Parts: sequence; C-alpha cells; structure tokens
Amino acid sequence: MKHKVRHFLTTILLLNIALYSTAQQSCPKWGPYVKTVGIGKYSDELMMADVMIPTDGLAPYTYACSVQFGIGKSGGYCGIQLAGPNEPRIPNPIFSLWDFPNKLQISAAYKNPLTFVGGFGGEGTGLHSHADFGWKPGQWYTNIVRRWSVNDSTTQVGYWVYDHTAKMYTHFVTFTVPEKGAMLHGDIGSFLENFADNEKRSRTAVYKSYWMLTDQYKWVHPDSLVAEAGEGSWKAERYGDDGVKATSCGTSPWQKKTFYAVTQKDKPDLIAADIYDLAAYYDHSQKKIFVDWSLLETASPQLSYDVQIFDNSSYTGNAIASLKGTDPDLTGVGITVKGLNLKSQNYYISLQIKDIFGQLSPLKKFVLAELKP
Repeated sequence: MKHKVRHFLTTILLLNIALYSTAQQSCPKWGPYVKTVGIGKYSDELMMADVMIPTDGLAPYTYACSVQFGIGKSGGYCGIQLAGPNEPRIPNPIFSLWDFPNKLQISAAYKNPLTFVGGFGGEGTGLHSHADFGWKPGQWYTNIVRRWSVNDSTTQVGYWVYDHTAKMYTHFVTFTVPEKGAMLHGDIGSFLENFADNEKRSRTAVYKSYWMLTDQYKWVHPDSLVAEAGEGSWKAERYGDDGVKATSCGTSPWQKKTFYAVTQKDKPDLIAADIYDLAAYYDHSQKKIFVDWSLLETASPQLSYDVQIFDNSSYTGNAIASLKGTDPDLTGVGITVKGLNLKSQNYYISLQIKDIFGQLSPLKKFVLAELKP
C-alpha cells in the first residue's frame, strides 16, 4: 500500500514538473539583441559582422540578423534566415532597407541571378531581397554592407556575403536610395528572431568580428558588446574574444542586460582584390579599345576600376586615354581613342581595381598589338 502511494505521489510530482516547464516555455517579446558599444559616432563606408547558427541551435522560422544599420535618414538590416518546414525556400540571406522620409522609391540597381527583390510591410515599409543561397549550420558567414555614390542625388548600398568555408564572396544586391551622400551610421546591431514559430522552439546564433570602415578609411571595432532582450526566456554568453552566443526561447530564467568586453586586432585580415586576367582588342569601325578583365574569386570584391592606355612600354607620362568608374559588377569597358595606329606601334594597357574594403589590387598590364593572320 505504501509503495502504491509513493508511486502515485511521484507520478503527480513529475506531472507537475512537466506542466510547470511547459507553462514556463516562452520567447522574449523582442530580441535577443546584440549591439556594439561606443562606435556609433562615426560616418561609415562599410559595416560587417560574422554570424553562425550551430546545428543544435537550428529551428524553423529563425532569422539571425547580422548587421542592422543606419543609412542616411533611414536604415536597414541583413542576415540569414531559415523558413518553415513546409516552405520550399532553402536557407537564404536577407537584405532590406526601410523607405526614406522623402517617400521617393528605393530601387534595385543590381541583383544576383539568385536574388528576389520585392516590397515589405508590417514593420514600416521598404524594399526587401532574399536569395536561395543555401547557407549551412555550423559554418560562418560575414554579412557586408557597403555604400558609395555615383551621382549628386542618390546613394548606392550593396550587400555581400563571405562564405568562410568556400572562401568566396557573393554580391547579392545593390539598392539605390533616394538621398545624396547617405552614409552608414550608428552602432551595429544583431538580433535573433522567431518570426512565425508558434511552438516557441529554442534557437541559437553566434555573432562576432564586428567592424566598421569609416569615411576616413580607418578600421574601428567595439571595445564591448551588449546583449539584451524583452520579457521572456533567453540567454547570452561570451564567445571567444569578440563574440556573443545568443539563445532565444525556452524555459531558462530570463537574463538581464549583459556587457561583454571585446579584444580584436587593429584591422581585419583581408585579401586585396586581384585581377585574374586582362585582355583587349581594337574595334576599327567604332574607333574604340575594348578592355575586358576577370577577378580572382577568393580575393576581395571589386568596387571601382581604373583603366589607362599608354603609347610606351614603360607605362609612363600622360595616358593617351583613360577611364575610371565605380561599379562592382562591371568587368569590361570600351574607350574611344583617336589617332590610333596599330600598324606602326603597340599600345600598353594597365588596370587597377579598388575593392570594397578600400584596398588596391596589383597593377595588371596588357600589350595591344596588331593581329596578323
């Protein structure tokens, strides 16, 4: 009889514990949110940060924003997302900008063939993009936002992802925003979001390596990071010397706002842009030299180019023709050249690339000669 009573009481206790745990299962009302401290005072050309979702922290309906930023009079965000289990979309990166106060349209100046562009609402309005990139849990991805200007009335804002496993950059999209000389600004924010999971499953993301490239082309990083969230179950913990591991949803006690000291180098380790190949030909009917190039895929991506054409093999003196431009995706130009005489001499073409991090590539040279059968 005593054994039956003890077994009955044990069963009731276990049921109560299970019911209590279920009752305590929650997600924070917002966040968790990880933010840099003390570097929001700069005007910036570029912002970037690394994100990774561990395999044991993966859950459907997860968005791990890596870089939330200000741009001029508006702002935006980018990161990696996993859709619901019954949705066909494979793991994808997201880049979005909110509308600007002048109500002029944001447009896409460039999009990768994988990229979809459309509007969004519900949290303000703006322009959204995502791409079926297929990121993988347990692998690191650097989300990079870069701005530049090509005219006096708008600003370009581009989005790249660096895959640390494949050691390759992908340029997914460039948006044109309706503001002259808009600069990136504010501290970099990251957040972990359950955007549609009614089951409130636990999810985890790790953030590290926060960097800004200022308008003076100086690299800056935070001295500390702060993690916080709204009411609900979440936790954060230090990751290495410069990161935070954040977990959202569960039964853990709610964590208070916490600061984490950061130790980083003076600048990130980056391979400068490198020109893989360069070629040119002269079109007699158009009186133009067409110059074509390709870039090393594992080096930093192009931002601008500088083509010079000389009449001497020393590549010295004034160029007889030249062309400079800012375009991450242009790898060929046509340059009008007057008085060209390939039958009597060769011409000498040089190309140099500046990458999105402000680094110059080695100079690449090509000799344009008269082709004979």
